[in-house]
Amino acid sequence: GRGRVAASNYWVLSEAGAGGAAVVEWKLDTGRTHQIRVHARHIGHPLLCDTTYGGGGAAAINALTRNRSSRQTLARQVLASLARPALHARTLAFDHPATGKRMAFEAMLPQDMLHVTELLKDAGWA
Repeated sequence: GRGRVAASNYWVLSEAGAGGAAVVEWKLDTGRTHQIRVHARHIGHPLLCDTTYGGGGAAAINALTRNRSSRQTLARQVLASLARPALHARTLAFDHPATGKRMAFEAMLPQDMLHVTELLKDAGWA
């Protein structure tokens, strides 16, 4: 059978890794399981370190290095520091299913992502 309709919008906030990676903001119009991960893969840009949807291993190294061997060491450091799909929900909001009350939450960037951001900035990649 066919999957259910899912709609997302995204904006590139900044590029990293010589344009092979980017910080992207997503806005979901629907809330499907793995929606961002599936849509990112569909447009040919899977999330960094997302081994399930094609953004891990060699694909991640290639995205960060753009086949420049001088960038291999830093790319491996970035991947080792993250060790999970590069995805963070900064804000999340929904209507409570029982009360109908609007629920809204905000979370700062986690330490592993802050570390990766600093590694990329220090190398002049971000």
